[in-house]
Amino acid sequence: MAASLLDKLLACPRIGRLGLNTLLSTAGLGVRALIQAGYLVLLSRWMGAEGYGLFAGSVAVAILLGPLCGWGVAYLLSDAVGRDMSALGALWATALVQIALTGTVLVALLLIASVVFLDMRLSIGAMLLLGMAELLALPVSNMAISASLAVGRGVAASCAMCVVPAGRLVFVSGFMLGGWRGEPDHVAAMHFAGSVAGALGAMGLVWHLGGRPAWRRRRSLGRTTRDGTRYALGSLVGNGYHEIDKVLMLQMLGATAVGTYTAAFRVIGVFVLPIAALMGVALPRLYALGTSHEGAGLRRAIAIATLGYAVVATVVAAALSPLLPVLLGPDFAASSRYMLMLVPWIIPFALHQYSAIALTTRGLQGARVAVDATGLLLVVLLNLWLLQVLGRGGAVVSLLVAEVLMAAGCWAVLAASNRRAAKA
Repeated sequence: MAASLLDKLLACPRIGRLGLNTLLSTAGLGVRALIQAGYLVLLSRWMGAEGYGLFAGSVAVAILLGPLCGWGVAYLLSDAVGRDMSALGALWATALVQIALTGTVLVALLLIASVVFLDMRLSIGAMLLLGMAELLALPVSNMAISASLAVGRGVAASCAMCVVPAGRLVFVSGFMLGGWRGEPDHVAAMHFAGSVAGALGAMGLVWHLGGRPAWRRRRSLGRTTRDGTRYALGSLVGNGYHEIDKVLMLQMLGATAVGTYTAAFRVIGVFVLPIAALMGVALPRLYALGTSHEGAGLRRAIAIATLGYAVVATVVAAALSPLLPVLLGPDFAASSRYMLMLVPWIIPFALHQYSAIALTTRGLQGARVAVDATGLLLVVLLNLWLLQVLGRGGAVVSLLVAEVLMAAGCWAVLAASNRRAAKA
């Protein structure tokens, strides 16, 4: 019955495979959002604002390094498999090796940075577990999402999106029900265990899709590193700018401030997940179409859908912001205000994500890196100033200013590229 429904949807000219996979990915991200919301509610009520803030601020350090894990191999996989699905086994083997090598190096860097630079953080043992969860286990799951989307399997991608969050929720719930206290170090251990379980599940999904690692056909380490450098740097600056504020806030304002602000940000993050779904599904297709007329039409459709959703999400998020303390507990009363302040961020974020993906798939990754790197630097400088002046509100202002400027910068580069193409 399910297969028949999928066939009917694929046959509909108004939906097609891209539309169907977008719907499936959005559904998967919806389930993932519910799981992550449950995880947030569980941790916030179990740990309180201060404990959650210490945990969230420490996790943010690992998340900052996460985009470097794999060194851009997700983009290489999407590009190669989107053009030739028979390359999945070779690229999957390449990805696993790249994740293992870069992830190990990044975990070591995380521990060194924690000792040298961070005054407020979890214990080194807990930081090690968080590093392995975010820099080894989670990237495997993310790579499974890319592999599933590259071969047009939206259901598998939806499952891959959920396995790590579900594993974390199950392990932490079991630990909580066992009567243990919500100490950050204990939570870090369960966070790690759930991540490993989820990563193993993601590997099983790719195996089921026919992605058995073709070790002998994998790309060389030198070639993969060289080709992936621009994507790795782009991911670092493109994702790091909305996590660095939590690291700075933990050091400057303390754990309680981070807890209430991060809770608001994570809830807002749930509302932008469908935007990530659309970009992820469209990436292999945009690579394949390049600068063709069909590719231009697809980009226009994606831009309209992205902006339309962002407007709706903005209204809904604003309406739901007063409910945050009811969900998270009285310690998070201030989170409602910060969530409402963050609501205007959704629209420029959507415009930025669309234009950034458009630059990448049109061979303008260098320009994207330059724009996003400028934005990251601006976020750091503004936070160092405004956190002292405005407190947690300074992080909101910094994020909004940087996001608007990055969106404008990417669109300006796109417009210039279109003008050059029109003259050619």
